[in-house]
Amino acid sequence: MAKPRLTKDRSYAKLAVPPRPRRGRAHIFVVTHAGHRTSLGGKMGFDYPVTQEGTTANFVVYYDPALGPNGKSCADGVLATCENDYAQASTWFGGIASPMLPVNIIIAALDPSGQGGGGAYHYGCSAVDLYCDLKSVPSLDIDYTRMLLVAELVEVFEAAQGVGWDCGASNGEGLSRSLATALYPAELDGYTTAAAWLDTPDRPDWVNNTNPTDTDPVSNGCSVLFLSYLNTQLGFGWDQIVQAGAPTLAQVYTALTGNPDGWTPFRQQLDNNFPLGTPSGVTTDNPYPLP
Repeated sequence: MAKPRLTKDRSYAKLAVPPRPRRGRAHIFVVTHAGHRTSLGGKMGFDYPVTQEGTTANFVVYYDPALGPNGKSCADGVLATCENDYAQASTWFGGIASPMLPVNIIIAALDPSGQGGGGAYHYGCSAVDLYCDLKSVPSLDIDYTRMLLVAELVEVFEAAQGVGWDCGASNGEGLSRSLATALYPAELDGYTTAAAWLDTPDRPDWVNNTNPTDTDPVSNGCSVLFLSYLNTQLGFGWDQIVQAGAPTLAQVYTALTGNPDGWTPFRQQLDNNFPLGTPSGVTTDNPYPLP
């Protein structure tokens, strides 16, 4: 793989492409509020001031200069891995490419505390200006930003694939979380949602149904659990799951197995292992395999 090219004169570097139009914002993990942005405002259509750190075949990586040395270090770390992560995401989706290039990665303090609560966002599922948080407390965690990038990149591929994964709905949000965790399994701590669904009094069916929002932890929790069930319990590869995409997770199950009812065995197994009405104690999004 070609080495990333570092930008020599980086401050407020010229965009490689004109700013893309903004649409509704798609969030992952947490909602990023406008009040978290720097008071300096953005340059060239971005939400934050930017320093261009470097480029690769498919990416331009920027960071907010207010981040100081941590911003540069994080940007360099992302530059070192973003092409490998792009290649893996493309493979999962059957070899397709991002519909727009380059992909702009903007690293900023979406959580001003530096504790990694800011998540990531972009303006629409196919939008390729990807804003990713930086975690610096208690120390710089570059893999956290890498995980966020993968989650947002998966949403771009979902839109390009166009078979039913919806980044603004529970099925697509669940997939973006699951695939990001597959590459960076140590980074989901504090952002898990499986228990949010397991610990509800009724465990609603978000397998046969898709919730038209990506910000509900209960439906997201059901989605990541069902995707983990397909992958770890039933043994389907992520490429098989992704390429069987459909508007509901039940349809994905049927495409993979040929069986019409995925909800009943999934729900019964979880009810047997985590009785309804009892705190589940689950701290990950993948408690499988289960007996």
